[in-house]
Amino acid sequence: MNNNVKSFEYKIKSGDTFSNIIFKMFGYGMNDNRYSEKRDYVLSLNPHITNPNLIKAGDILQLDVSPPLSKPTTQNKGVTSSPTTNPQSEKNGKFITTPVNTQDMENFWALSWLEQNSNYLTIPGGIAMSANENLLGAGNIGLINNVSDHYADYKSGKISKGQYDYRRRASLDKLKSNIGPFEKWIFGKNTTHETIRIARSGGIPATEHITRNANRLNRLANLGKAGGVVLVGVGVTASCMQIANTKNIHEKNEIFVETIASTVTGVGIGYVVGLFLVSNPIGWGTAIVMAAGSAAVSYGTGKVARYGYDMSESQIDFVSGSGINNICK
Repeated sequence: MNNNVKSFEYKIKSGDTFSNIIFKMFGYGMNDNRYSEKRDYVLSLNPHITNPNLIKAGDILQLDVSPPLSKPTTQNKGVTSSPTTNPQSEKNGKFITTPVNTQDMENFWALSWLEQNSNYLTIPGGIAMSANENLLGAGNIGLINNVSDHYADYKSGKISKGQYDYRRRASLDKLKSNIGPFEKWIFGKNTTHETIRIARSGGIPATEHITRNANRLNRLANLGKAGGVVLVGVGVTASCMQIANTKNIHEKNEIFVETIASTVTGVGIGYVVGLFLVSNPIGWGTAIVMAAGSAAVSYGTGKVARYGYDMSESQIDFVSGSGINNICK
């Protein structure tokens, strides 16, 4: 972070007023004898603001961290007047322009980026994690375990060597086709058929390679699940930060309803897809499409829920009633 940066952009939020922004920036309330100078200074940086009483949420203000200080106002024989302060300024004592240490600034910008850009992380990341989990579902891993079953049937005399070779090749051909371009990522330099083979060396079970690789793919699938949980946590955290930084209670509830609806839908779809994958080996293309579709449905459900709440006449205050305001602050 460059400590020499003197200006930045401020996105006007619902409930903001121009006077409150001046106060949050510099600590000068409307009764302060330097308020007018700060107001005029900020307006000079933002010529697109023609009427400070008509600012809109979503508009961007250019602000300067180090505005020119006003000269002391003298009254009654050179005595310097004390500015009339807003009672809140005496309570808080620090404002946006108050210098902070470098680490705090780094943390602030990181959290601000997360709040504004969480979708750029959670949506693509969620699709990637879900696709990984789908591809390594029980159906595809079952194709590996089938090789062990065929080998057991061969050793017990239920099928011939030729039948075993045919069934092994059929299972692995299906697996190879399903994982497609991800074969190198999953099995490294060896092909699927080279990796899933009967162990010929003494001292280890004949199906050791098969069991080991099946367990490894199970662990990779579990990593996908864990990564999905982490990304859900990131999304919920970003929503909590948005609720904390929003003054308007209606907007807080919109964010809350959207987050709950999209999260519950995502978890529900994940559960249903997991049940489907238990007995259905799918290809890599289908795995990606299912992951992207799940993300789209989850995202869309959240937006529909937010719109529904916005259009509803009841306007239930979920945020205050659930205590979210006390958590996200």
